Amino acid sequence: MQPIHSKEIEEILVHFSTSMFSMNSEEEVLWDMVRNCISILGFEDAVVYLVDESGEYLVQKAAFGPKNPEGNQILNVLKIKIGKGVTGRVAESGLPMLVSDTRNDPEYIEDDQLRLSEIAVPIMLDGKVIGVIDSENSEIGFFSDQHVRILLSVASIYAGQIARIRAEKKVKAEQFERWKIQQKATQLKIEAISAQLSPHFVFNSLNAIQHFILTEDKKSSLRFLGIFGKLLRYFLMQLDKESVLVSEEIQMTDWYLQLQRLRYGEKLRYEVLSHGLKTHPSAKIPSIIVQSLIENLLEEQIHLSDGDLGIRIVFFITREKIDLKVMINNKAKNQEKANHSDYLKSITPWEDYIKLLNEIRPFEIKSDVGMEFCPDEGEECKAVLIQFPNLA
Repeated sequence: MQPIHSKEIEEILVHFSTSMFSMNSEEEVLWDMVRNCISILGFEDAVVYLVDESGEYLVQKAAFGPKNPEGNQILNVLKIKIGKGVTGRVAESGLPMLVSDTRNDPEYIEDDQLRLSEIAVPIMLDGKVIGVIDSENSEIGFFSDQHVRILLSVASIYAGQIARIRAEKKVKAEQFERWKIQQKATQLKIEAISAQLSPHFVFNSLNAIQHFILTEDKKSSLRFLGIFGKLLRYFLMQLDKESVLVSEEIQMTDWYLQLQRLRYGEKLRYEVLSHGLKTHPSAKIPSIIVQSLIENLLEEQIHLSDGDLGIRIVFFITREKIDLKVMINNKAKNQEKANHSDYLKSITPWEDYIKLLNEIRPFEIKSDVGMEFCPDEGEECKAVLIQFPNLA
């Protein structure tokens, strides 16, 4: 075969570069490449192999010539183990191979038919072989060192395009995954607030108000109604907020526990404390978590104790972080019995919400659940410690 002039080589490489640039999938690039090899370089056939996910085999992904009867079809897709045949050895070594007479190569693998010469060059990406460009010809010694150089350049162009396509695909996949997580986080947030506004909570509150009205306890009914209204407004305001003042969360917690105490009376004991709030009045934490945690813990225990329960909530506030420690009497000795409450099952788990927030935001919220002796009591308490970043 006559040598290809340098101007023709330049035109070939420019063609490969420009034809691939507008393509957005590996498949498009592969098929364009093999067709250009045939039409521009005058090859009888051209095949592109890619290394499979296992990293052990080369698999034919595009072909032009006898193996490609029409469209983007490949007859009898060939799978070659790395290290076997010409293409397998190229994939293993990362070096091109030129075989002048395949009859003298004992490892030659016949594909659709026997051909007498073969050329194969690696496609390299980030220092690794990701595929091989291969061509065979019925003439002995058809391929030259010039063909090797041209195909290596083509392989380099392809690798650049494939790197772009894979990077874009990865970014899109990450963006989509992030979007899915954000949607799930939003859904969890809505579910958490919906649980607070659930018929169970609302009806229990209204029943308590009705009880005070029927017993002509005007003072208690007005107090209950006032706190109930404030709490509902607070929950609704959290729908569009990502963070909330610690001072507001403390007030919300106190309102919620006041309502519970109005229902259960003096048997329910609670304490809400803070350290460092005066020094850091603008301290903020992610919303929803505190109210979800308190409700989870209270509903997990209170129906087992008939309201005879103690809960202690302490916020430790610094410029960098806020530690929240909650201790509650552990009445749920039998976990199966403890989880029978339908209302408890409907509440969004606070741990799930923390996990999602950590995935979509650089919050690094940490939590730990254990058992300790209750303050001033001889029985066991469930203790939850959550460490938030200060988002102020």
